[in-house]
Amino acid sequence: MTHDVLLLNADYSPVRVVDWRRAVSLLLDEKVQLVAGYEGRQIRSPSATLPWPAVVTLRQYARHRGKVCFSRQNVLARDGWACQYCGESPRSRSGRPLPSLLTMDHVVPRARSEGGQVVLPWSGRPVPVTSWENIVTACRPCNQRKAAKLPEEAKMVLRTRPRRPTPWEGVRLLFSRVAIPEEWKDYLPEAAA
Repeated sequence: MTHDVLLLNADYSPVRVVDWRRAVSLLLDEKVQLVAGYEGRQIRSPSATLPWPAVVTLRQYARHRGKVCFSRQNVLARDGWACQYCGESPRSRSGRPLPSLLTMDHVVPRARSEGGQVVLPWSGRPVPVTSWENIVTACRPCNQRKAAKLPEEAKMVLRTRPRRPTPWEGVRLLFSRVAIPEEWKDYLPEAAA
């Protein structure tokens, strides 16, 4: 049984997934309203009983820039939980990804940075050394084999060129990490549900 809560913007578009404690706090502060609760589950205190929140919506529309936050989890999700050199995708027996067996690789190594920037070989564009455009998911053997070389120097080929996800891809990334409860399905874009 999940404890996650789907947070919707005031226009009912998905914003993110929050922990149930955060959702209850937002409910008590009257920053969100309950849209759907988990069937047959409640949160009890000595003075109150609340439905266990499954979906909540912000009372006021929150404008967001549409940029996807750079994080290890988002890079893993963008790359499909697979090494971008050999395609290895470590999974548990239940089929869930095993992110602990994957690493983050700087396509242009940190050792080649100047002033915290590197120049991408495919575009000639300077980017921060740790950025969407220079980081890919790699298995440990591939990361060690590549070491402080460019992929071509290590005789390795990138399966896909790293790039910043679009806002729509950000919504897909958001739901690639969680099992989607039945209570959320009416509030998600069809591609995510």
